[in-house]
Amino acid sequence: MKKLLIFSLFLFLFYCSKENQLTIIESEVSLPTESNFILWNKSDKLLKIISKKLNKDFISFTMDRAFLSAAVSKPKVKYKIASFTFDESIVKKCNNQTISKIITTNQSIVIQGELKGDDCSSLYSIQFKIINDNQVEFDIQLTNKELNRIYLEYNAENDEQIFGFGEQFSHFNLKGKKLFIFTEEQGIGRGDQPITIGANIVAGAGGNEFTSYAPIPYYTTTENRSYFFENTSYSTFDFTDAGKTKVEFWEENLKGNIWVADDPLDLIQLYTEKTGRFPLLPDWAYGTWMGLQGGSEKTKNTVKEAMDAGNPVTVLWIQDWVGKRKTSFGSQLWWRWKADEKTYPNFKEFCTEMEQSGVKVLGYINSFLANEGEMFEEAKKFGYLVKNQKGEDYEIETAGFPAYLIDLTNPDAAKWTKEIIKKNMIEAGLLGWMADFGEFLPFDAKLHSGVSAELYHNIYPVDWARINREAIQEVGMEGKIVFFTRAGYSYSNKYSTLFWLGDQMVSFGENDGLPSTVTGMLSGGISGLALNHSDIGGYTTINNFIKDYHRSEELFQRWVELNAFTPIFRTHEGNRPEENHQSFTNPKTVEFFAKFGRIHFALKDYFKYLVDEAHKKGYPVIRPLYLHYPKDKNTYDLKKQFLVGQDILVIPVLEKGAEEVEGYFPAGRWENIWNNEFLKGGRRHTINTPIGKPAVFIKENGEWSEKIKNAIKESL
Repeated sequence: MKKLLIFSLFLFLFYCSKENQLTIIESEVSLPTESNFILWNKSDKLLKIISKKLNKDFISFTMDRAFLSAAVSKPKVKYKIASFTFDESIVKKCNNQTISKIITTNQSIVIQGELKGDDCSSLYSIQFKIINDNQVEFDIQLTNKELNRIYLEYNAENDEQIFGFGEQFSHFNLKGKKLFIFTEEQGIGRGDQPITIGANIVAGAGGNEFTSYAPIPYYTTTENRSYFFENTSYSTFDFTDAGKTKVEFWEENLKGNIWVADDPLDLIQLYTEKTGRFPLLPDWAYGTWMGLQGGSEKTKNTVKEAMDAGNPVTVLWIQDWVGKRKTSFGSQLWWRWKADEKTYPNFKEFCTEMEQSGVKVLGYINSFLANEGEMFEEAKKFGYLVKNQKGEDYEIETAGFPAYLIDLTNPDAAKWTKEIIKKNMIEAGLLGWMADFGEFLPFDAKLHSGVSAELYHNIYPVDWARINREAIQEVGMEGKIVFFTRAGYSYSNKYSTLFWLGDQMVSFGENDGLPSTVTGMLSGGISGLALNHSDIGGYTTINNFIKDYHRSEELFQRWVELNAFTPIFRTHEGNRPEENHQSFTNPKTVEFFAKFGRIHFALKDYFKYLVDEAHKKGYPVIRPLYLHYPKDKNTYDLKKQFLVGQDILVIPVLEKGAEEVEGYFPAGRWENIWNNEFLKGGRRHTINTPIGKPAVFIKENGEWSEKIKNAIKESL
C-alpha cells in the first residue's frame, strides 16, 4: 500500500511538472538587470515592466512557470431570453511556454517563443510598448489561428484590492472573486430567494452574482494601477489567488493598456481619455422625470397634479408612446417605433403642448422589431434582420412574445434605423428616449459583416448606442436630446448620453433590489459610466403563489430618498403598474415625492458642476468613498453608501422596516442636513433615519458645502 501511494505521488508530480512549464533558452535570451522600464531580478526570476518616474509596476511576471498559455475548445452555450450559461470542452492545450528571444529598446520589450502541448503548438509574440510614464500598451499574438482560448497570468500584491468591471451589482471589491464578463440580462433575483429559484425553474433567468447588462474588462486596484483589455469575447478574471491574477479570453489574442498613477481619480481620467466621456446634459435634465403611461389625458393630468404639489417636473417619459399589449410578463410595449394614435392622438401636438408647459416628452425604442407590422415587413424584405445558422431571420424569444433583432453590422440596416429615429421620434417632438436592450444577440447568430457573433455580442450594445447618438448628431441636436441605455461594454461611455441600471426587482433584495443599485453605480462609475441612475421603485414585479413581489409604499419612499441624490430623478411604473405603489397613488405620496423632487432640483448647480467634471475628466457623479480616501482601508469594502462628488455623503436605508443605518464616515467632520449636527470622521456611526429623513451629510468646509446646505434649506 505504501509503495502504491509513493508511486501515485510520483505520477502526480511527474504529470504536474509537465504542465505550465516555462523554459528560457538562456543561450539566446539575456536581459539587462535594469533599463528604462524593465526590471529583471534574476535570482527571483521576476520580470517587471515599470514606471521609473512614478516608482510603480505596470505588470510583473514570476518566470518560474508559464504565464502565457492557450487552447482549442468547443464552447457549450445555452441561451434563453438573453440569459446565457457557459461551459466548454477543451480539445487541446498549449500550456508549456518557451522563451527563445527577448528584444528590448528604450520604448518596448518584445518576448517571443513557443507554446506547446500534446498535439498543440504555436509561436507567440508579446509586446509591451511604453506610451508615457503613466501608460503601457500590450499586444499578445499567436500564430496558430486554430487556438480559440488564451490565458495570461501575472502577479498581484496579496493585499491589493480590486474594483471596476463595469456594473457589478453584488460586489464592489472583487478581491478573492472569480468573475466573467459578458453582457446579458442581469437576471431576476441574482441570488435573492425565493425569486431566483423560481425564475430559473420557469425560464432559466435567475442570474447570479456576476450577471450584468454592462460588464467591462477594465479594473483598477489599490496599487493605483488599472488594466483595460480591448478584446470583445467572453472572458473570466480570477482573483482567488491573492498573489496572482489569471485572465482568460475566448479568442486567440490579447490587446490592451495598463495605466499607473498617484491617485485613483487620475486613473479614471487616463482611462476615459482613451475610451470616451459623456456629453453635458441639457438644462432640463435636472428636474423630476415622471415615467407614466396610459395616454395623453391621463399623463397630462398626473403631471399637473405633481406640479401643483410643488414638484419641479421637467420631463414626461412615456414608454408607451408606441402602444401597449398584455403578455404573461405584464404590461409590455409594441415594438414598432411610431406613435400610437389611439393612445396619443395628434402626437406631435401633444409633445408641443407639453413643452410649452415646461415639460419635455421622452419616449422609448429598442433594437428589436415585433414580428408583425410595416417596419418588420420592410426589414425582412431588405435583409436587415439578424440571421440564424440556416440563413433565416432569427426569431428570438423575449419575455412574452417573439421578435427579431436588427443586424447593426449591416450599414444599410443601421442607416434605416437612424432614419426611423429621426423621422418617427425626433421630428415627432421627442427630446429623448430609453434606448433599451442590446444584450440579446445569440451566440450562434449569423451577421451581415461576417464577423463572429461570439466576438460581436459584446459590441452590439455599443453599436446600438452609437447609432442612436449618430441620429441625433445628424439632425444637429447634439446636447439637446438625451437617450439612456442599460446594456453596454467597452467604449459605451463614448456613445451613450446617459446610463440607467436596468430592471431591478421591486424589493429590498441584496443582489437585485434597492441595495444593488448603489453597488452598480459605484462599480460602473469607476469603470467610466460616469452618468448613471436607476428606476425609482424598481421595475420587475412578480405575481407568484409562493411570494408576490409588489412595490410597497415603504420601498417607493426609500428609493425616492436615495435617487434624490443621484443625477437623474426618474420614476418607472414597472411591468405590472397596477400592483405597484406609484408616485401618484395617494395625496400623501404626491407630497412626499414633491418634497424630494425639490431637494433634487435644489442640487441642480452642484450636479451640473459634477456632470461637467464627468464630461471633462470622466469622474463619476456618484463615487465610492475609496476614490477620495484611497489610503483609508475602511473604504475598500463599502458598497452601501456613496459620495456625491466630494461634498455629500449618503448612507441610504436599504433594509425593509429599518429606521436607522450604520455607516462609515471618512476623515473630517460631516454635518447632518436635517439637524445640523456634526459627526467626526474616521469611524462608524449609527444614524436615526425615519422615513423622509435619510442619512445625508455635508462635508465641513467643502468647496460646495455652504451652497448645498443653503439650497436644500430653501427647498424644504
